[in-house]
Amino acid sequence: MAISYMYSRPLRRRHTHYIGIAAACMTTLVGLAFIAAGVVRLDLLEEAQGDVLAKALVIALVALGVLSIASYAVVRAIEWASRR
Repeated sequence: MAISYMYSRPLRRRHTHYIGIAAACMTTLVGLAFIAAGVVRLDLLEEAQGDVLAKALVIALVALGVLSIASYAVVRAIEWASRR
């Protein structure tokens, strides 16, 4: 019985998409762990004023979101380049 390779190309794209999602999730989880460790270790909750801490957390979370999207984009760019 012969194996049809008709479905192999879309399946490869879908798996690459899942790898990109996994890379973005891993980046997010590692970033959140670093942010949490920094807050706990440096005792930022006790020493910083509320508005300064809020601004710092917002900036860190936005930067983390940008890094997560960038990691997903890198995986998709590699997939795009491999198709050519």
